[in-house]
Amino acid sequence: AKALADLLGQLENQHNDKDRIRLIEAAADGHWFTTYDVIELVNVQHYGPSKTQTAILLYPKTTDPESYDYVIECYKFEEDRKEIKEALGL
Repeated sequence: AKALADLLGQLENQHNDKDRIRLIEAAADGHWFTTYDVIELVNVQHYGPSKTQTAILLYPKTTDPESYDYVIECYKFEEDRKEIKEALGL
């Protein structure tokens, strides 16, 4: 939980989504996430493409992939949900 809180704090201090994506990629190397964690990380992103990329990047590092529909459902737009499902083969 502390690692996630630290990561969220670091992400909030970044000024653009590209830097936030780099941080998420680095964190994904050494950590596992629940679908709830992924939703929190998606919500830190400001723009649609970065939100979508976050969900796609973190899926392989999710401890409960059977619950990933909760992540996908947090997207407002059907095209975003479709893009994530297609990228992940869901």
